[in-house]
Amino acid sequence: MRVVLSGLPFCGKSTVFKALVGKEVQPKKAASGKVQLNIGTLELKDQRLDKLAQILGSEKVTHPKINLIDVAQVAEATAKGMDTTHIRDFDVLALVLAVFSSKDPKQDLRDIESDLILSDTQLVHNRVERIHKERKARPQKEEDQELLLVERCREVLEKEQMLKTLELKPDELKMLAGFQFLTLKPMVLMANVSEGQLNKEEFKDLEKAAQEKGMLFFSICAKLEAEIEELPEEERPEFLNSMGLAQLSGEGFIETCFQARDDIFFFTVVGKEARAWPIGRGTQAVHAAGSVHTDMERGFIRAEVVNYKDFIECGSFTNAKEKGLLRLEGKEYIVQDGDIINFKFSV
Repeated sequence: MRVVLSGLPFCGKSTVFKALVGKEVQPKKAASGKVQLNIGTLELKDQRLDKLAQILGSEKVTHPKINLIDVAQVAEATAKGMDTTHIRDFDVLALVLAVFSSKDPKQDLRDIESDLILSDTQLVHNRVERIHKERKARPQKEEDQELLLVERCREVLEKEQMLKTLELKPDELKMLAGFQFLTLKPMVLMANVSEGQLNKEEFKDLEKAAQEKGMLFFSICAKLEAEIEELPEEERPEFLNSMGLAQLSGEGFIETCFQARDDIFFFTVVGKEARAWPIGRGTQAVHAAGSVHTDMERGFIRAEVVNYKDFIECGSFTNAKEKGLLRLEGKEYIVQDGDIINFKFSV
C-alpha cells in the first residue's frame, strides 16, 4: 500500500514522516524529476500472525507493509495553498493538519478540501474538453458513457463537494480509476498537535468534521515523537509513560490506513513462511488467491479455510479438520478477517 502525506505549507508533514518512519531516508526524485520523495517503509505487527508462526514453527514471518511517502514542495508551490501536482498515484491520502499552530483547524480542513476539489475540477474540465473534441472528429450515435459519468462528477465538484459523496457503482469506479481523483481516495486526517494538547478532548469537533467528510481521524505530536525516536530504545518506554503515551503512533497509524481502505487480513503458511495478506472487505476467494499470485487465481480449484480463532482453539489443522472447522470453499466464498487459507490451483 502507498500512503502519501500532504497538507498546507508548514503543517509539519516532514516531522510527521520522521516520527513515523523513525530514521533518515535517502530522498528520491519523482518520475517528473521536479520534486524529491522521501519514502519510508512501515510494518504492521499482527500478533495473530506471530502466534500462528510460533505454533507452526515458521522460520520466516512476513507482516503487511505500507510505503509512506513525503513529497517535498515544488519550488513554484504557493505559500497559501496545498500542492496537489504530484500526489495522485497512491492508495491512501494522509492529510496533515497543523493543529499545534492553527487558530482554526476546521477552517484549515475546509481549505484543504477546497484545494482537493479544485484539483479534481481541473482534471474533469480537461477530460470533458478532450472528449468533445474526439466526438467532433469521430461522431458517435450512441451516448458516451464516460462523458455522462464525468459530467456527473463535474456537477458534484462544482457544488464544492468531494466525489466520494457520489454513490458510484463498481463498474463506474473502474471507469474512473485512471483519473486518480483525489476526492475519491481513502483519507486519514492527521491532527499534528503540540505537547500541551496531548490527551485532551478539545478536538472532538474536528474529529466529527473529518468523519462527516468521510475521513478517518488520527492525532500525533510529531515533534515529540520524532525526538523520542532519537532516544535509545530501552529509554523510550519510560519517556512515553511520563508523557501519558502508551506507545509511539506508528502502529496505530498503519492500522488506521488499512481501515481507511476497509481492508481485512488473511493468512497463508507455505513452507517455512507465515504471511499476512491485506485485501478489501468482501473479496471472493478466487481474487484473494490472485493477491498471492496471478497463477493461483487463473488456475483456482478450491480453498482450504480455517479461521484463526478456530485454529487457536483446536491447536492444529488436524484437530480443526476432525471438528469440521477446516472447510473446503469455492471461488465465490467471501474471505473473512483472520482466515488461514491454503489455495489449491492448477495451471
